[in-house]
Amino acid sequence: MPSNQSFENYISRISNLKDRTQIEKEFYNGLSESLKHGKFKIFKKLIDKSINFDIFVDIKKIPNRFKLISLLLLSCTERISEGYQTSALGDIIDVLRFCNKFNLLEKELNEDEKKILESVKEDKLFLSNLNDLFGKVSDSFILYIYKVMPQDLYDYFINNPLTYFPNRDGLMYYIKNIFFNQYTIYGLSIRYLSPIKRFIDDFNKNCLFYRDQIDKEKRDILLKENKFIEFSVVYKYNVFYYDADEEHEHSEIKRHLVSPKNIFKNTDKILAENNYNFYNLSMILMGGVGPQGLGFIYSTPKGEVIEICTDVNQNKAIIIKFKEFLRNQFIEKLEKELQNHHIKTNTIKKLVDYLVETLSKEEKINYQKKKSIISHIKNFLVEDGYHRNFNKIDFQDLIDKFSNAISAILRPIKMIDQYKARMNLIADGKLKAEDIAKLTSLKGKSHYDVLRERFFFQYIIDWFYDIYSSEKL
Repeated sequence: MPSNQSFENYISRISNLKDRTQIEKEFYNGLSESLKHGKFKIFKKLIDKSINFDIFVDIKKIPNRFKLISLLLLSCTERISEGYQTSALGDIIDVLRFCNKFNLLEKELNEDEKKILESVKEDKLFLSNLNDLFGKVSDSFILYIYKVMPQDLYDYFINNPLTYFPNRDGLMYYIKNIFFNQYTIYGLSIRYLSPIKRFIDDFNKNCLFYRDQIDKEKRDILLKENKFIEFSVVYKYNVFYYDADEEHEHSEIKRHLVSPKNIFKNTDKILAENNYNFYNLSMILMGGVGPQGLGFIYSTPKGEVIEICTDVNQNKAIIIKFKEFLRNQFIEKLEKELQNHHIKTNTIKKLVDYLVETLSKEEKINYQKKKSIISHIKNFLVEDGYHRNFNKIDFQDLIDKFSNAISAILRPIKMIDQYKARMNLIADGKLKAEDIAKLTSLKGKSHYDVLRERFFFQYIIDWFYDIYSSEKL
């Protein structure tokens, strides 16, 4: 589809064609052009218009679709390699989602490909990751990810050497061992810290007063009294210097805030193999790679400990679950309080409905709203006639209780308070440790998105490196 031609004019031109063969040719050429230029909305609109031309869409008739898809993905790779635009990693995921949605990677598999596929499917973690990122995937999609993407990536770097790497071996080493161990994407800083066993060992060393309690009842009392502990760990990591094509070891201290109950509760799951989950382990109070030195620590299904740091001033995670928990707790107590004061059932219902809507879990915290809420509560009670039956002191006492509870819900909450609130919800069985990453986000991307996308690209890089290693032999 020519770029200077409107979609409507294009559809009109196809509609005026008389020859059936020509109509189909123009239609599939339009899909091909849309794919070539990454105009996915136009592609979808064309698909939707197929019924107008009495065309049952056959994806296999789109000219050069595999080549065009590879070029789209390589254009993202180029942006990453030349401009360090790591956000293009997310664009790669978006292209693949689009391809999966419209089955653009479908093809007939030969016997050799079917055997390869059987081997790939033995990796349950990889399949879980694909289903998590893209939904239900076909055999052709899996094979493309395993076979074509790594080869395209390898060919690209062989044919387009980067000026800041003196030799190919240095480049390959960097891509394989360094890139995904420390990078920034979506405004989030990500760093690999250690194997998960190292973290558990460090935790155990600092939790001997819990471990020594053989009596479960005594240990539960300790856990209740000491919900959080802090301990510092020295981490060593390598920094790669492009100019010298070498890396040097650095070390830094990170201070962890840990909920022992969370770790004790989930240790077996965290250490388990073939468990596709990202468990929250701790919060970094000092030494994080983010602007505020704060962050979160997660385990990965590959047995890694990953740090994700966020600038607290930009953080959009307003602890949705915690706010919802406070709101529901307040409303539950409110209903009992109003019943004890013999407020009419209809008034209680109207007041509760108002508060449920007003204190919506999706709404950003707004302390200025408190005055308006209290005013509404007073109006509901005045309409009920409650204030006529009790003196001003009793009436004000009730209003003060409401005011204090609403203050707790609406007040700005520090990141450390957010973290503690989430850990308490885990301890109470109202939240899972593997859900924390989904509740922490910046600019529409959660920590969970970062973790699962990184997990995906680790597979691509491993297969890419296998190609490089085999060619060196």
